[in-house]
Amino acid sequence: MAQEEELDNDCDIIENPTNGIDISDKNNSGTDIDSVNSYEVAVRNGYSQPDQENEQIRPKVSWRKTIFGFIIVLCSGISVTAISQFGTSAYQSNFTSTSLANWLSRSSLMVTYPIVSMVLSFLGHSHRDTFKEASLICGKNGFTIKAATIRMLPVAIMTAISTYCYYYALTFTSSTDVTAVFSSAAGFVYIFSLIWLKEPFNIFRLFAVLLSVGGVATIAYSEGLGSFGAIGVILAAVSAILSAIYRVIVKKFVVSPSVSQASLLLGLVGFYSMITLWIPIVILDILNIEPLSGGPFPWPVYGIVFFHVLYNLLLCIGIAVTYPIYASLGPLFAIPLNAAIDVGYRQESFNAYKILGTLFLAAGFVIMTIPLPMMLRLSAKLRSYITRPDTPQKSNS
Repeated sequence: MAQEEELDNDCDIIENPTNGIDISDKNNSGTDIDSVNSYEVAVRNGYSQPDQENEQIRPKVSWRKTIFGFIIVLCSGISVTAISQFGTSAYQSNFTSTSLANWLSRSSLMVTYPIVSMVLSFLGHSHRDTFKEASLICGKNGFTIKAATIRMLPVAIMTAISTYCYYYALTFTSSTDVTAVFSSAAGFVYIFSLIWLKEPFNIFRLFAVLLSVGGVATIAYSEGLGSFGAIGVILAAVSAILSAIYRVIVKKFVVSPSVSQASLLLGLVGFYSMITLWIPIVILDILNIEPLSGGPFPWPVYGIVFFHVLYNLLLCIGIAVTYPIYASLGPLFAIPLNAAIDVGYRQESFNAYKILGTLFLAAGFVIMTIPLPMMLRLSAKLRSYITRPDTPQKSNS
């Protein structure tokens, strides 16, 4: 689902090792971090810089954040898996209204900001200060109905289409395929960052993009070109592309949103989804494309909504209490979880091409999470090795 990685680069939260958790949306270095992932933001803001006064307690803090990180990876991976599996179960129970599931899950994001606001209030932040900071996502003048509508309504529509494609893909192919293909969104983010954010070219990230594209093509080939399974792969790829566009657009206009800003962004997206996405439900029901039945409401849809909200909350809170890279690994962890369930419970079969394509996508995803400074160093070494002129040998006279 599109929400799997929507906040992966939206919630760039900085933890101050001396004063506990400091929710901040400022880029102290003054550099452009539009195309930098959350781990790189943490590195630029002090994780990699030793603090003389706190050098003795740093191992304790590091272990604490590492433990929290593993918990976040586990919980977010389970959430992503649950969303896909509940979606598959809903369709197997003759549920046909994908637009209804889309409306419910997107609208449920309205609760994100109230929950995060209460957490911040418990940590000592006033509601007024929290909202004042969060409202900056609507512009420098703060929250207004006009500014919120101009910015958030298009985002709500774009993410709704992405989520719809993700859910609809589950009717054609397995949860494992959909989750794996959607992980290619990280590669598409880099492509669009090169175009719109002018991110510097990096050969390793290009290699990750090629792995992602190759993985999608391999999985589509394993399903059989022109088959229903291939349609599911294409829909999941479209969902990934739209999610990547959304993430790049958000990072272009909101450089480094804090946890309060990210939660308000999600809350406003949920609100505009609620007041607009009911229209496709009515139209598709009238056209008998996605008819609404009068029977019992399928319980798996409730699971989709619950874990949809939980996953987005975990992303925001996770980056605040642990190393941000852990928050981005949930969708990757969901791939083997979905595969285990599909094989063990749903009796799905995976041929060599499908396994190979999944490995390509996982490898591309991992490469994209490598910190930018490390990747630039490796890229520079490789470039210098390739372009190094041959040293002329001294002639023995």
